[in-house]
Amino acid sequence: MRRVSFAMILAVLTAACQSASDGLTPGHVAPDFRAVDLTGRTVYLNAELSRPVVLTFFATWCAPCREEMPLLVDFATRHTGRVSVLCVLADPENRELARRLADAVGATYPFLLDEGGAVQRAYGVRELPATFVIDPSGMVRSRFAAFGENEAKALEDLTGRILAESP
Repeated sequence: MRRVSFAMILAVLTAACQSASDGLTPGHVAPDFRAVDLTGRTVYLNAELSRPVVLTFFATWCAPCREEMPLLVDFATRHTGRVSVLCVLADPENRELARRLADAVGATYPFLLDEGGAVQRAYGVRELPATFVIDPSGMVRSRFAAFGENEAKALEDLTGRILAESP
């Protein structure tokens, strides 16, 4: 009993000591959040966890963010109904530009307004782009900084494994 209690206390303290500057890393539980998308609909992360979630952080001024959009759109299109893709908009004041960019590349996944930066802080996002893969249990399985062809392949492999693990 004493060992179990010590192990639990150690785990709680370790999690509590992870600072936002460290960023959220694989093996940690993804913080739940709610945010309004560009259409005014409220999206809750936990409501999306019936399947894997690809959570990406994006800003209209971020050139690498714009460059990765076609890869994410392609991934989202091929996995419609099996994987949720959510895009957190780090500059919600530019929502109209984000809507135009999303329309230009055919993005159908939600762009979520991170008013006040709460979601970025919860995930420890300090640099953009940042993409997290979250499994249906709510565990962060991977984090990508920039997202190119190699990362797209890794995302494909990882989500395939997660889908195979899911009941």
